[in-house]
Amino acid sequence: MKRKLISSLLMLASSTASALTLPAPDLPGDSLIGATPQNAQYVIAKQEDTLIDIAVDHHLGQDEIVLANPTVDRWLPGAGTQVRIPNSFLLPDAPRQGIVINLPEMRIYHFADPGKVVTYSIGIGRVDWKTPMGKTRILDKQANPSWTPPPSIIAEHLADGDVLQPYYPPGPDNPLGLFAFKLGIPGYLIHSTNKVNGVGMRVSHGCIRMYPLDIEQFFPTVKVGTEVNIVNQSVKVGWHHNTLYISVFPEMEETPATFEQRLHIALDLIEKANGGKMPVIKSAVIRDAIQNARGTPIAIYQRPAPANP
Repeated sequence: MKRKLISSLLMLASSTASALTLPAPDLPGDSLIGATPQNAQYVIAKQEDTLIDIAVDHHLGQDEIVLANPTVDRWLPGAGTQVRIPNSFLLPDAPRQGIVINLPEMRIYHFADPGKVVTYSIGIGRVDWKTPMGKTRILDKQANPSWTPPPSIIAEHLADGDVLQPYYPPGPDNPLGLFAFKLGIPGYLIHSTNKVNGVGMRVSHGCIRMYPLDIEQFFPTVKVGTEVNIVNQSVKVGWHHNTLYISVFPEMEETPATFEQRLHIALDLIEKANGGKMPVIKSAVIRDAIQNARGTPIAIYQRPAPANP
């Protein structure tokens, strides 16, 4: 037990710099990875910082850091302002194998090795070029890829007065970056990007974009044939030991939901997580979590400790 604890602490310590590789939940049925929300990480903004600068520095998504800091000005946080760095996550409700991508969260979870979860912020497709959902797999992977823009993208850029080259050779000016994965869904890739401010936003033509340093780490760990599960879960619920948490993200524009619909989804997930029984929870906490989607896990219920024999 002591050896396992030391191993977990060392793994957490090594993950602090990159905030990518985290210990998997240590109890069956648990879903929280990273630090507990009570141990949230903060950095102090400098005068010249924007929230976007801080997001890029910590490999976070642009929308992700804005949601986590609702009272901080996106463009002028101000010198000395505390900025929360999301460092705890609830795993999506999906099989914990291969790659799971949660679109509203704009985050990848990679279950490569037992006892570890590797997670990265991503950019995804715009509403008119949405990233598809469903199960697929990695068909191919390529370092230093070339890119031939499809006619539809060439035409869109031309309509905006921007002329694309018919072919982009491998290199730093290639929009695909230095690494790319081909998905089983025709025409869609996971790839690097030289437009890092777009990570954590809906700006692509459907492909999934990653920070260059993130995909450089990701690339050698992913095998051709790896399963990829792309889901749409704006509400997630999960345990960490005796505490039940909820994390809520804004809905995708193409799958809108009313507050009542999101409330029903949340309550169904809470009941399911608690073995089919609805626990006594504070309605104000649930209402706030759904109305003010911040992405970070929020404690909503504490399971009573078992009585001493």
